[in-house]
Amino acid sequence: MSGRLNKAKKFYSSTEKSSLKVQDPISIVRTMVKELQNSMNKVIISTGKDNERFVRSKYFSRSLVIIYTLQTTLDFEKGEKLAIKLFQIYEFCRKQLIKCFKEQVVEGTQKAINALDDIFSTNMVKTDAR
Repeated sequence: MSGRLNKAKKFYSSTEKSSLKVQDPISIVRTMVKELQNSMNKVIISTGKDNERFVRSKYFSRSLVIIYTLQTTLDFEKGEKLAIKLFQIYEFCRKQLIKCFKEQVVEGTQKAINALDDIFSTNMVKTDAR
C-alpha cells in the first residue's frame, strides 16, 4: 500500500505544481475536492459488493490521500477561521469514510460528500480567501 500511497502523493504533487501556473490555489482545492467526492462516491457504490473489493480499496485509499493532502496544505496563518472549518470538514469526511469502509455504513459518507458540495459549490470558499 505504501507504494500506491507514494504514487498518489507524487501524482497530486505534480498536478498541483503544474496547475499552479494556470490556476489559483482555490481552483486547485476545488479540483481536489471534486476528485475526493468522486472517489468517496465510488467507495459508497462498491460497499457491500464482494466483487467490488478491489475498487472499494482503491478509492478508499485515494480518498484518504486526497484528504491528507487537503489537510496538510491548509494555511492556518493566512486564513485561520476558514482553515479550521475546512480541516474539520475534511476530518469529518475521513471519519465517515473509515466508518463506511469498516462497517459498511454509507449514510455518513454521503453526508460528507454533500457537505463538501455545499461548501465548494455555493462559493463559501471564495477566491479572495487566500
